[in-house]
Amino acid sequence: MPILAAALLASAFSPLSAAPKNDSSIGYTVSRLTVASSGFEQIARGATQGTVSRVMGSPFRELSPDVWAYHGYHANLDLANAQGCDTLIVTFAQGKVADLKLVNRFAAEMIAANSQSGKSTGLYASRN
Repeated sequence: MPILAAALLASAFSPLSAAPKNDSSIGYTVSRLTVASSGFEQIARGATQGTVSRVMGSPFRELSPDVWAYHGYHANLDLANAQGCDTLIVTFAQGKVADLKLVNRFAAEMIAANSQSGKSTGLYASRN
C-alpha cells in the first residue's frame, strides 16, 4: 500500500463540527503529495494524467475519466488520519490535475454518487 506525505490545507476544507464524527463527510485539500514508492516523486496541481498514472499507478476506482480515487493514503496531519481520511481524490481538467482531496469513506461515496450522476463534486458539508 502506498504511503502519502501530503501537505494539507486543513482550514480550507474541514468539517463543520470541531468534534470528529465517523458518520460525516470530511475532506482536506492536498497541496501536494509525495509518493515514497516512486522515488519520492511529487504530484501537485498541473501534473498531467500520464504523470499521475506513472507515479501512482492505476486508480483504485475511476469515478469518471476526470475523477480518480486512490485508497490507503495517510496525511501528515493527525486529525485527518483520525477522521479516516484515507482516500485521495484526484480531479483533472483538460488532462491536468485541477484538485487533490484526501477524504473519508462518506465523502468518497458522495463524490462517487455525484460523479455518476454528473453533479459537481466541489463542496461537501454536513450538519451535526
